[in-house]
Amino acid sequence: MPNSRKPVLVLAPHPDDETFGCGGTIRMLTESGVDVDVAFITRGEQGLSGAAERTAEAARQMAEVRTREAQAACGVLGVRSVYFLEGSDTRVRDEPHLAERIAGLLKNDSYGRVFCPWPHDAHEDHKATFHWLTQAVTLAQQPISFWLYEIWKPLPANTFVPIDRTLEAKRQAIEQYQSQLGQLNYREGFLGLAAYRSLFCPASTHAEAFLVCQPHEVGVLL
Repeated sequence: MPNSRKPVLVLAPHPDDETFGCGGTIRMLTESGVDVDVAFITRGEQGLSGAAERTAEAARQMAEVRTREAQAACGVLGVRSVYFLEGSDTRVRDEPHLAERIAGLLKNDSYGRVFCPWPHDAHEDHKATFHWLTQAVTLAQQPISFWLYEIWKPLPANTFVPIDRTLEAKRQAIEQYQSQLGQLNYREGFLGLAAYRSLFCPASTHAEAFLVCQPHEVGVLL
C-alpha cells in the first residue's frame, strides 16, 4: 500500500462522521503506529433534537457538547491531533475559505492519505466537504490519495477493511456521542452497516468500505 506509513488526515463534516464512517479503520491505523489527525469541518451546532428550540444560544451550547464528544471519541480511537476548521453546520457549501484551511493542513504535514465522505453521500455538508478537499489538493499541490467513506449512502467501494479486532473501540467511540444517540439509532445503524460490509470480507464479521483513488481518478470512478 503506497504511503502506508505516512500520517493520515480524516475530514469529518460533523463530530461523529469520523467514527461512524471509518472509526474501526482509524483505530487499526493508530494501533499499527500510523499517526492519524482528524479535522472537523464544523462543530455540529445544528445537531439539535427536533423538540429543541433553535436559537443561537442553543446552537452554541450544542457546539460545546459535540466538541467535547468529538475529543473523547478521538481519544478512544487513538487520534494524534484534533482540529476544528470552524465551518457552519448545514452551510458548508457556502464557505470556500474552508478549502484554504484544508490546504493549510495538507501543507503543514506530509499526509499520504485523506479520508473524506464520498461526493454523492446524501448530505449537503458531506458533498461540500469533498468539493473543498479537491480544491485544497490543487492549492497545496501535495501528492496524496483519497480514501472516500460512506455515511448516508453506500458507495461503490473498491476496498474493504475488516475491523473485527477494533470493533469494540468503534463501539466505544460511538458511545461518546450521546447528544446524537438520543435522536436516531446511530449505534445499531452503523454497526449494522459494518456487519453488512463484512459480506465482502468473508473471513470477518464487520468491515468498513472505501472508494480508494487518486485525485485525478475521481471523475472516472464516480
